[in-house]
Amino acid sequence: MKKRYYKKVWGMVGFVVNLSQMFEYNLANILALNEILVAFDNEESMYEFEYAELLRKTDDWYKKLDKCELGKVLREVKIKKIITEEFVNYLDEIRTERNYFVHNVFKEDLVTKAFQNNPKQYIPRLQDLVGKMHAANEELVKIFADMKKEVKLIY
Repeated sequence: MKKRYYKKVWGMVGFVVNLSQMFEYNLANILALNEILVAFDNEESMYEFEYAELLRKTDDWYKKLDKCELGKVLREVKIKKIITEEFVNYLDEIRTERNYFVHNVFKEDLVTKAFQNNPKQYIPRLQDLVGKMHAANEELVKIFADMKKEVKLIY
């Protein structure tokens, strides 16, 4: 009976990692696209070669962010005030819960045996986390889509 719950928890933790990667990808896209929008705000006009250089720099910025941990990317988003502080705080709460499952549950279980003795106890908490992560990712996708529309209007 426990074996079924072990597999379910492990699978859900794997899905949480997958959703985390989506978070990081969407946030990196938002930050990179923000660089383009800021450049347009700072310039009255832009030649095509300047725009091409901006795209190259944005791509470099994206590649740098792609290698950063989620917490660092969230700090960048908060500093640049791209999304509301309330939403950034919500994403940070999700990150904290994600970190618990990704980094602490199994390590703590070496001492507490809580997972070994009752893996089922983690399922409701993981289901809640997956729901929050999915909803937050949907919102990030909307934010990015709105930013892309803004770029198309400008250029």
